[in-house]
Amino acid sequence: MAKLTLSKYAPPTPDADFVLYIDFKKGEGSPTRIFSAATEFIHAFEKLDKVLSASIDTSIRPAMILEDIEVGSLKIWLRNALEATDDQSLRDLEWRKIVGAYLLSAKYAVLSWIDDDKAPRSLPGLRKQLQQLAAETDVRHLPDYSPPDPIGLIEAAKQIQTAKDLLDPKDRVIFQNADHEIEINMSVRLEADKLAELATKETIRVPPAPMILAVKKPDYLGNSKWEFRHGRKPIFAKIEDEEFLSNFQNRETDVRPGDALRCQVSVEMKYGFDNELISENFIITEVSEVLDDRPFQSSFL
Repeated sequence: MAKLTLSKYAPPTPDADFVLYIDFKKGEGSPTRIFSAATEFIHAFEKLDKVLSASIDTSIRPAMILEDIEVGSLKIWLRNALEATDDQSLRDLEWRKIVGAYLLSAKYAVLSWIDDDKAPRSLPGLRKQLQQLAAETDVRHLPDYSPPDPIGLIEAAKQIQTAKDLLDPKDRVIFQNADHEIEINMSVRLEADKLAELATKETIRVPPAPMILAVKKPDYLGNSKWEFRHGRKPIFAKIEDEEFLSNFQNRETDVRPGDALRCQVSVEMKYGFDNELISENFIITEVSEVLDDRPFQSSFL
């Protein structure tokens, strides 16, 4: 990669590609938040590199290398290392330099997309923008650069939000390289369910049908899904039968691991923009019977 010449955060070595700068007020808040957030940001960037590099060639294997750390406010200098299991398809002799520059520009585009809450976010629009950036590398001299995996982009965005949640509102985070600088907007928050909706093109809900689900872990607190087993398949399901839940919470109905529920189950399936199934949610609309199977409980567990 080209040597960075940054006006504010000069690189400690000529090999550094970008800096993650976390500015915090000393003596306030938990000190672990800074290092935990930095770890989450780095993991998110690693995920992004894998998703983004696949748009150019699935044989590319990106890795992130630590170049240096500066204290005071935390400055972490990182470098992208790129290898390819089949570099015959990458015809440009300087493909590592070109793809590295693309990864930096693409990360900037993703961070800008996350921060832009002025208009409804468009995941297809972001994928098209990233696909265009990949095509501009022209390292394969072919017009078939694919848009990045939408689920991979969403997972990376979730991890970036996780990193932001670890920090205090007054903390500052800056991503900077030779061509771009962006200060991450700490006031913008992306909820996990909203991100999932962005990746969803179509939702199909199958009408309730009878099933027998073996109980593996009931929800004793009443605010999460139950864990079941259907054959060898694990299933996490929300129960919407309020009468059953009330009786269970009041200990009028006894359900333990190893029992089973005869119930009506609806399935909600979400499909992405590539028409692939991205999530499958099970909803128990009615519980008609608790099947006590205590003699076999120990073998089930």
